[in-house]
Amino acid sequence: MSLVVHAFRPPAACLIPGRPSRPGRALRVALGSLAGAAAFSLVVGFGWFVVRSEGSDTAMTAGRDHGAEKAADAPGRASGDDGRPADPERVLACSQLVVEGTVTQVEPRKSSSANRITLSVIRSFKPAQGPAEVSFLLDAGAQPAPRRGQHVLVRVAQGQPSASLWAVGSTRVAVNRTWITETLHEPRRTTCPFDHPS
Repeated sequence: MSLVVHAFRPPAACLIPGRPSRPGRALRVALGSLAGAAAFSLVVGFGWFVVRSEGSDTAMTAGRDHGAEKAADAPGRASGDDGRPADPERVLACSQLVVEGTVTQVEPRKSSSANRITLSVIRSFKPAQGPAEVSFLLDAGAQPAPRRGQHVLVRVAQGQPSASLWAVGSTRVAVNRTWITETLHEPRRTTCPFDHPS
C-alpha cells in the first residue's frame, strides 16, 4: 500500500503579491477617514472664527460711532479721544464755546465734583471773536487730569457749565481741530434743536 502525501498550499488570495492584508488595510482606511474629518473640522472652525471676528469688529466700530455722538452731547462728561462726531455740524450748532488754548489755573471746587479751569485762549472757534481768557467747569474725573501749562481744546455745550470736550496734547488737539475747522468752513444747514427764540 502506497501513502500519498499532499503538500499544504495557502489560499490563492494570500499569494497575490503587493496586496495588503485585510486588518492593515482597514486600519489605514480608518486613519485616513479620521484625518479627513479633523481637517474638515479645522477649516469649518477657522471660518467660524473669521466670521465672528469680523462681526465683533463691526459691532465695536458701531459702538464707537454711537459713543462719540453721546460723548459730544453729554453734559459734564469730558472726552477728547472720540475723534470726529457722527454729526459735527449739529455738535457745533449746539456749542456755546469751542476754544483752543493753554491752562493757566485749576481751582478745585469743594461744593461739587468739578474743577474750575481758566484758559488763555490761543484760538476761538465759537464764538469767532472770543475773549482772550475763558473759565469753565471740568468734571473731576476728566483724563488727563487738568494742570497748568497744558495745551487743550475745549467745547462747552449750550446751557451747560461743564466742558463736554477736553482734548489734551498736540495730537488730540490736532484731531479735533481738523473736524471743527472743516465743519466751520461748510455752509451752515443745521441749527441746534435746543435753541429757543428770544
